[in-house]
Amino acid sequence: MPTNRHGITRNLLTPEVFWRDHYDYILEHGYELRPRYRPDWVPSWKSWWSGCRAEDRPFLPNNLNPDNARVVLKRAHLAELNILRHLHSLPPSPRNHTVPLLDVVPLENSKEVLIVMPFLRRFHQPSFDRLDEVIYALVEIMRGIAFMHSHKIAHRDACLGNFVMDSTQLIPTGFHFSAPYLTPDMKRDIKPRFALNIQYYIIDFETSLIRPGPGRALDHVGQDKTVPEFKSKDPYDPFKLDIYQRYVGLEVLAPIAEAMTRETPAERPTADQVLLSLEVLAKSHPTGPWIHLKDAEYWAKKKVQLRNKIRQYPFFSCWGT
Repeated sequence: MPTNRHGITRNLLTPEVFWRDHYDYILEHGYELRPRYRPDWVPSWKSWWSGCRAEDRPFLPNNLNPDNARVVLKRAHLAELNILRHLHSLPPSPRNHTVPLLDVVPLENSKEVLIVMPFLRRFHQPSFDRLDEVIYALVEIMRGIAFMHSHKIAHRDACLGNFVMDSTQLIPTGFHFSAPYLTPDMKRDIKPRFALNIQYYIIDFETSLIRPGPGRALDHVGQDKTVPEFKSKDPYDPFKLDIYQRYVGLEVLAPIAEAMTRETPAERPTADQVLLSLEVLAKSHPTGPWIHLKDAEYWAKKKVQLRNKIRQYPFFSCWGT
């Protein structure tokens, strides 16, 4: 494995080597990576213990700062770039929830490019406090899926991990990477989201298809491997695959979720039909009630609470940082 100018590689994770090798090239295009990826980088820590708290430690996202703005660079194949460009070339519509494409950095002698996107976060973090928040988020996401389908584009990985939000209004001062529901100093909770007009986006289009004809696909892609279509090697309808989303934790969503996850794809509703059902539900729940979902966010909070209790012990101080 290639080393940097000081012969250091062992402190870099394998996926990080790419960013180290392209640091100067990316900087020439106006984007500055973390100091950790500089060719002349030397770890700031003197011991394993002190390295756990250092800024240039591993396990931080590849966030970049062009013009002092936090953005994300993603390695993408040209096919994904073409999908993004196609979606952004369509007439402007409030239904289009495609993640903004800020810039494209070409890679020399490669079929990949670096796409530049805003610094966003998972759409369900912080956790929802009120039912109308949940419904609003789902309406916006399904509105984006319906928009794609209306233009004959199937996402094929429409799952929780690919729905994000712009948290600029929610957390204007930023958030702590290890505890995204707290301010950077970990002393204050972030604002409840019901008082804000949050923008939701759909990301990751590497498996998407434009005008799949005749509405069929063969390959098994996406993060959710439990979909019934993947139980056989038969062709499937990629648009019905996008509908298969499992909503758990709220009884009011049970009828919609049951329809969306029917074993037979043809029996599932279309994106427009799901959107209509969610919009009707939204009108019947314009405000509240307060809810508490013991989801991944709940257990993430428990993890932070545990870490705060044991952080005075050096051996455990690295957990969760």
